[in-house]
Amino acid sequence: MIIRKLVAVTIAAAALLTVGAVPASAVEVQPSTLTTTTSSTKIDAGKTVTISGKLTKADATPIAGAAVGISFCFNGFCGEAQATPVTDAAGVYSATLTPIRTGNYHADFFSTDPAIANSGADTPKIVVLHPAKITSFAAGRGADKAVTASGTIDFPGQYTANPIPVELQYFSFSTYRWTTVSTVDATWNGTTWAFSTSAAHKKPGAWRAFYAGAPEMFHSAASDLVFVL
Repeated sequence: MIIRKLVAVTIAAAALLTVGAVPASAVEVQPSTLTTTTSSTKIDAGKTVTISGKLTKADATPIAGAAVGISFCFNGFCGEAQATPVTDAAGVYSATLTPIRTGNYHADFFSTDPAIANSGADTPKIVVLHPAKITSFAAGRGADKAVTASGTIDFPGQYTANPIPVELQYFSFSTYRWTTVSTVDATWNGTTWAFSTSAAHKKPGAWRAFYAGAPEMFHSAASDLVFVL
């Protein structure tokens, strides 16, 4: 009889522990929605963009007073948060940042409320163009009557292109457009990036050096015109 009572008490105690391990009412986690956008998708290096968006619950109710971490991403890798704006009463947040190169921003909301889930969002790609400048250009005719040209190019910003293809172009007054007659890569001469090339061209006219730039990295650049007879 004593043994039977002991078993019954043990089973009852185990049942109480099991019930106590499960919350009386499970917390239902509600999704959250974080939106994000940028004021511009193409800027010059050194300019700012404003990243903004809205944080809401699944029923579109704004989530106010929440920190949103904004980090810069390049080639799929995102760094540490560069700004942590707090949502206002309407769930809206905003931060002004200066991207140093082409990439996008990622916004994160990490909920402190167990009833609300985390969420995140990405901005579109932001193209950041760095400056390029042809700092000198000279052209004339050599002994063989070919047009010879030389000059220098500089990248005054934070980055330098590699390679640096420079085109020698002739302006045709019959077609009213520039024609590339030679292309050469600028090389470092110990002081600056220099280029030199020549082209067999008999007609007199206007010549220039032209760097086409890179679509998501550098601006194009053109030299002053030089007339060669």
